[in-house]
Amino acid sequence: MFMKSLALSLFVLLLTACSTMQIQKTTPFKPALQKKIAVVPFYNYTQTPLAGYSAASVANVILKSHGYSVTAEQLHPDAKAELEGNSQSRAALVNVLKQKGYDYMLGGEVTEWRYKTGIDAEPVVGLTVRLTDLKSGEPLYSGTGSKTALGSTSLSGTAQKILDEILP
Repeated sequence: MFMKSLALSLFVLLLTACSTMQIQKTTPFKPALQKKIAVVPFYNYTQTPLAGYSAASVANVILKSHGYSVTAEQLHPDAKAELEGNSQSRAALVNVLKQKGYDYMLGGEVTEWRYKTGIDAEPVVGLTVRLTDLKSGEPLYSGTGSKTALGSTSLSGTAQKILDEILP
């Protein structure tokens, strides 16, 4: 009986050790539910095409499930301009969103969005989110997370778990 309990304990330990998540957040900020939030495609710093759009889509649904007034804006972020520190593209984006009546903009970066190579093909996702006040231009909240999950989990399911933890 002792051996069965030991074997079961070791099996459970191995299963839980295969899935890891790291989360870091700034001081929590909860926007008023009536404030309008524009979710823009995240910058994609991975080799996976459209990972930024996928992450933003998941973030949009999670914010809606938290009760916020959210709209996904299908604007095309210019990652090259962001990398070069070109603030003109960002300023133009902010102006468009202000004209549409948004209070906040949720954007971010996808730093990892892939399946590990190997027999298990475990999903690996790394995300950063940033909520910005469009009136002042000040960042109100930011969070980052990364997760490696079991091989039977999808990339979007892994991203959903991260975003559910780091979004307000």
